[in-house]
Amino acid sequence: MTPKSRTVLLIPGIFDYGWSMRRMEQMLNEAGFSAHYIHLKYNSGWHGLEHLSEQLQRSVETLADKGHTCALVGFSMGGIVARYYLQSMGGLERVYKFIAISSPHFGSFWANFLPYKGGRQLRIGSQFLEQLNNDMESLSCTAPVSIWTKYDITILPHSSALLPIGTSYEVPVKLHRWMPSDARVIDLVNRELRSALA
Repeated sequence: MTPKSRTVLLIPGIFDYGWSMRRMEQMLNEAGFSAHYIHLKYNSGWHGLEHLSEQLQRSVETLADKGHTCALVGFSMGGIVARYYLQSMGGLERVYKFIAISSPHFGSFWANFLPYKGGRQLRIGSQFLEQLNNDMESLSCTAPVSIWTKYDITILPHSSALLPIGTSYEVPVKLHRWMPSDARVIDLVNRELRSALA
C-alpha cells in the first residue's frame, strides 16, 4: 500500500484567488498537516477545467512527497477541477482522500451566465459533468466527502453539492463564499483528514 503523507492541497473556486481558503490553510498547518493553497490560472475557467486540472496535477507532483499519496480539498469549482484530475488524469494513484466543499457536482443554474468553455462545463446536464458522474464510483477509493449548505444560492439547486457516494455533511452556513472559512467546516475537514491517516 502506498504510504500516506500529511500533504493537503487546497483548490479554490471560480474567480477565487485563494483568500477564502487561507484560514483553512493556516488551521490545518497548525494541526500538523502540510497544507498548500493552489493558485490556478486563469481560474475564471475560461480555457476549460481540463486546463486547471493540468495545473493541479503539476502541483501534486511538486508538493506531494514522491512515493506517497496526498489529500485534496476542493471548494466550489475547485472540487470539479479535482474530480477531473482524479477521474480522468490518473490522480487516483496519488490521492488517498478527496473532500469537496459546495462543489456543483451536477451543475449550477448560474453557470448558464458564463458564456465560455468552463462555464458551459459547469452547467446542469453538461457532457463534461455527465462523463464524470457516470464514473463516480471510481472515487470510492478516496472515501469522498461532500460538505454543503441548504442556504447556498450560488450552487443551484443546492443539492448539486451533495455527492451520492461517500460521506456528506450539511453545515448551515448562510453564504456560499463563507463555507471554506467557517470554523465548523474546517473542523470537519480536519477530522476527516485525521481519520483517513489513522
